[in-house]
Amino acid sequence: MRKSIFHLIITLAIIVAINFIADKWFFRIDLTSEKRYTLADITKSFLKSLDDDILIKVYLDGDLNPGFKRLSRATKEMLDEFEVYAGSLKYKFIDPNKGTRKEKKEFAEYLEKLGLQPYPVIETKEDGRKTKSYVFPYAVIYFKGKEIPVNLLDNIQGLSGQENLNHSIEGLEFKLINTLRKLVTKEKPAIAFLEGHGELDELDVIDITHELSQNYRVERGRLSGNATELDKYKTVIIAKPHKKFSERDKFIIDRYLMNGGTLLWLVDAVNITLDSLVKNPQTMGMWAELNLDDILFKYGVRINPVLIEDIQAGRIPVNLAPAGSPPKFVPVPWLFYPLLTPSQSHPVSRNINLVRGEFVSYIDTVGENLNITRAPLLHTSRFTKASQVPVMVSLFSVNQKPKREEFNRSYLPVAYALQGEFPSVFSHRPIPKGITNLKGNVPPLSKHTKMIVVADGDIIRNDVKFKDTDPKILPLGYDELTHQTYGNKQFIINAVDYLCDDEGWMELRSRSFTLRLLDKEKLSDEITFWKWLNVALPVLLVIMAGMVFIFIRKRKYTKQ
Repeated sequence: MRKSIFHLIITLAIIVAINFIADKWFFRIDLTSEKRYTLADITKSFLKSLDDDILIKVYLDGDLNPGFKRLSRATKEMLDEFEVYAGSLKYKFIDPNKGTRKEKKEFAEYLEKLGLQPYPVIETKEDGRKTKSYVFPYAVIYFKGKEIPVNLLDNIQGLSGQENLNHSIEGLEFKLINTLRKLVTKEKPAIAFLEGHGELDELDVIDITHELSQNYRVERGRLSGNATELDKYKTVIIAKPHKKFSERDKFIIDRYLMNGGTLLWLVDAVNITLDSLVKNPQTMGMWAELNLDDILFKYGVRINPVLIEDIQAGRIPVNLAPAGSPPKFVPVPWLFYPLLTPSQSHPVSRNINLVRGEFVSYIDTVGENLNITRAPLLHTSRFTKASQVPVMVSLFSVNQKPKREEFNRSYLPVAYALQGEFPSVFSHRPIPKGITNLKGNVPPLSKHTKMIVVADGDIIRNDVKFKDTDPKILPLGYDELTHQTYGNKQFIINAVDYLCDDEGWMELRSRSFTLRLLDKEKLSDEITFWKWLNVALPVLLVIMAGMVFIFIRKRKYTKQ
């Protein structure tokens, strides 16, 4: 009796000791090849630093199809990992399709207030019937009276549902952590749109300005000659200039870069707009003389003075009615509006929709500067034509069939991300007149910094429609003709986040999980075999185990 009590006490002591050690020295072993259940070190550090209560409500719950169940399960597993490192973080899953009609209506109004819409899912049943249901792939994060929604679903055009769900799971950590960072960050970094060279005005970039203002303090201004006036900004955006840059302004931009500032260049190499074709159905595209060739060349890129036509293109409305008849506008492909393909190897362009360009050129990398790394972000399709300026652009070309032999260029790069130590344009040149507050000499190399160069200024421009003098702002990337939303807005947001990121948060967007899909044809041919195997094999194993047990027992007691 005493011996049994002693063994019980020892066992309880061991259990208590194991629990104590597990509480103090927590660890998990991730056996997946992609380490999909392992959070990044930067994520763990951030979660450990949270000391205020955070609540996350996830509305991806209820009667879901297998694909959305997988996304829901992955979200729960991710939040479980978050809870391990952030004791103040709690979450709960809510089925939005439960409740009374009044509760459902109130929930729909709440989602609409947050700018979220239910996602329609159409499925084909075994008897051929098609059913339509709605899912809510969203989470809302609450912190100190503030709330920010998170769209958990990536819906990239041209990809299958399984691929989109896989990309959504890949991006969960970044989406949730990035939103948490927005909530807890007390001071927003400042960024600026440069003015004074005919850049896009406030109305042209009002949609992206509103979006960026959620994370940054967005300002606008001209250069006055003060050598340090840009130093307070994390990033400076140069959006579609069409006037020459003075040597003074170029010096200030160069000085800003040398001090570690970051730049987003959105530059047209050809002067032409669709508005110029309204009165006259044809116009001439000319080289845009911006006096930026030397500074960009020094940094390692050249925007070629060509105009691109691409078979993969957006659409414009064209009046196809005969003369004297009422106008009949029909959307037709416009080869000068290429749909640019994002690179999947860079966090800025990974897992975003096609980006719509307007009168685009392409970029060459120049020089062999080993201090600079260059990565393409956007490129044209396989069938591309590049015409040297001056080039005639005519609306009549929409009626002409493209000649295959002329579209002999492929995958021309339209945007590059550059990172490293950039050489100064003014290291061996005199200081331009009008520069004030200059401290020290011009350094030959910059601090380690970044820039993004895009050979299209319209990528950042939202459409503006005027009705009775009141402007109607269309979302950036939204095509009113096809009702599609391209990836322009997400591209610009990612670009600014990347340029302002000093800690490596954007690398979370580079996570990649292998999509292991079943062979549907093989599954269809062998479905009967696998059904019987799954049903019969467990039963046979139980029977065999019982027979072995009876045999061993009979043999044991027969000998006795």
